[in-house]
Amino acid sequence: MFISVNIDMASTDHADAIDKVLKEYGIKKVQDKLYESNDFITKSLGNLKKDISDIVDSDDKVRMYQFPLDDCFKISYLEERKWKRLSVSIPKS
Repeated sequence: MFISVNIDMASTDHADAIDKVLKEYGIKKVQDKLYESNDFITKSLGNLKKDISDIVDSDDKVRMYQFPLDDCFKISYLEERKWKRLSVSIPKS
């Protein structure tokens, strides 16, 4: 699965902690505040979200783009320390 993670942390401590967690999961930094992996293991997604949730506070912003996940394009984001998700179905031809 492809995954892209965009972060906007309120403190450098949180940014450093997120950077470390993402690298532990094999997600590489491709630009400032943007990380990607082309071969992310889908089963690790829940653990990754939990590890990120343990670091962030209400001022931090995290957004994940995942494809394919359940045959959909998914956008997950943190809102008030809870994960929300938007799903976009991909029509089959």
